Amino acid sequence: MTNQQRWHNQMPLIQQTPDDEDVEAWHLYPHYRLWANKLFVAEEFGYKCGPAGVPVPKEAKYIVRPIMNLAGMGVGARILTLAPEEIEKVPAGYFWCEVFTGQHLSIDYVKKDNYFHLLNAYEGINSEDDLTRFRKWTKLDCFHIFLPEKLKKLDVPRLNIETIDGNVIEVHLRNGFDHMMQYEEIIPVFKGDPRRKSGYKFVEGLATGYGSLLYPREGYLVR
Repeated sequence: MTNQQRWHNQMPLIQQTPDDEDVEAWHLYPHYRLWANKLFVAEEFGYKCGPAGVPVPKEAKYIVRPIMNLAGMGVGARILTLAPEEIEKVPAGYFWCEVFTGQHLSIDYVKKDNYFHLLNAYEGINSEDDLTRFRKWTKLDCFHIFLPEKLKKLDVPRLNIETIDGNVIEVHLRNGFDHMMQYEEIIPVFKGDPRRKSGYKFVEGLATGYGSLLYPREGYLVR
């Protein structure tokens, strides 16, 4: 029995949620762990980026976030104005990357007959003030989104990518909204938010960022 099979056999003993699936993928696909490294992803796609200690090329706005974050939820991510001499603003274990603006998408694919088929796509809305809190996700009726060639080579059954203005910013070896794709609109509900809204129903979906979020997500309002 392989290590991956042992891990998979143990999964029913763990209280598994969609937000734990990056950890599951870490165990199932050890040969693809580099794709969980967000600095590696930025470098693979040719973005202006660098780890803590490497100065930015010029003064501008950059997104600063952990190089590795299996907790998801945008933990630690923020947009800062950095100058080349301000290397102390990027903590150890973090990296900086050029900022993209425009449409933010979460896109799910499933692999069949050695080909990734588009499963769903949702547009997310958030703000620079708090990158950990999306205001809502809206399902898109579009199937013209193309998967980059280098990702087509991944030998996994499910794939999720996040893009901003067509630029891939995250790669996950699992799906994102496959368990909720019957809904056209998904509004995250964080601690302290109302759980009722006319025309919507509440569904559970706890995510704490492994204790890093001041206001954990408790679920969603969906319709």
